[in-house]
Amino acid sequence: MFRKFLCFSSLTIVAALLVCTAGTTSCTKTNTITITDTVIKTETDTLNVPEKDTIATAAILTANPWEAAYDRASVGGNIVIYVRGASGNTEDLDNDYITFNGNFTGLYSDNSGTQTTFTWSYSDSSYTKLVWIWNLSPQPVTVTWENLSYHDGAIHYTEYYDNNGTEVLSSEIRIPK
Repeated sequence: MFRKFLCFSSLTIVAALLVCTAGTTSCTKTNTITITDTVIKTETDTLNVPEKDTIATAAILTANPWEAAYDRASVGGNIVIYVRGASGNTEDLDNDYITFNGNFTGLYSDNSGTQTTFTWSYSDSSYTKLVWIWNLSPQPVTVTWENLSYHDGAIHYTEYYDNNGTEVLSSEIRIPK
């Protein structure tokens, strides 16, 4: 009797295993990620993705006018801030924009709509430093953009210049107008 029970139990276990494994499958998932920047990707339990910003080439700069999205500056020792669409800004740049032309000239339009011309050039071979000569009266002003890069659809840079004794240092982000 015990043997019959053991045979019946073994058959039941084997049948149960066959039924249970019949619905089990195995799969391998492969993710293909295409990124235009230089990226190192390690897929384990954590993800390491050191990013390299895109160079702000002349083609990018001349593609469209650029309006202020963010500006935090020291203007003559006073701190000013602008964030597009935010309340509480200490300066208004809603109508401020800059246009770079392919012939290395440009047009700056300040918030009041006053437009002035400038000439521009890269001052290093890595395209991370740009200088523009702003045609202001009574004398032109040399504006320097350092740490220039393009990412997330915007140009990012640190700007500094001296306008008739008023020193300006700022961190800015501009987006297509």
